[in-house]
Amino acid sequence: MSTSYDVIVIGGGPAGSSSSAILAEEGHKVLLLEREKFPRYHIGESLIPFTYFPLERLGLVERMKKSHFVNKYSVCFVPPHGRTSQPFYFFNRYDKDTVASTWQVLRSEFDQILLDNSREKGVEVKEQTKVLELLRDGDQKVIGVRAQSHDGTITDYHARITLDCTGKEAFTTVRNGWRVRDPYLNKVAVWTYYKAHAVNRALMKVRPQWPL
Repeated sequence: MSTSYDVIVIGGGPAGSSSSAILAEEGHKVLLLEREKFPRYHIGESLIPFTYFPLERLGLVERMKKSHFVNKYSVCFVPPHGRTSQPFYFFNRYDKDTVASTWQVLRSEFDQILLDNSREKGVEVKEQTKVLELLRDGDQKVIGVRAQSHDGTITDYHARITLDCTGKEAFTTVRNGWRVRDPYLNKVAVWTYYKAHAVNRALMKVRPQWPL
């Protein structure tokens, strides 16, 4: 089994799967290591309009259009006083055939689409594989990673470049002590899901139509 690659990507979320797919398209031998088994639960469901162009670059726009994800044409804002703003319709500002519509996605399914796309582009994907540490040549240069598969096997993988795409987990930042907290942003976010059938019915009645 080969353990030598051009690029190793840590993390199979949107950043990891997208960057690995593009690198593989350019002919590089890419290994992506993801500690969980997809599909996996994640938050962050609301795509913004300008995600259209990255999705186009990845060749996924048509797949998104054929998906069951809800199309999103506008957004409202709720300021501190609690009164909802008028809808901001994307097609009033952006090209209605591209940027002016986006999607409300189920992240587990959306991330699976991105990860499968990287596989289709030639990326070697290893799920349920936890990266334990970075391998270094001396004190500085990173030459790969040491990782543990779901069966407990530990393997050293080598590459010229290693990308940390672990998002909020910040694998490299935490292990190198690079994270510096901002005392003015020492806050906690609390969130939940709720059902609002009456609100959903009302929103369906005011769903916008494309301008002529």
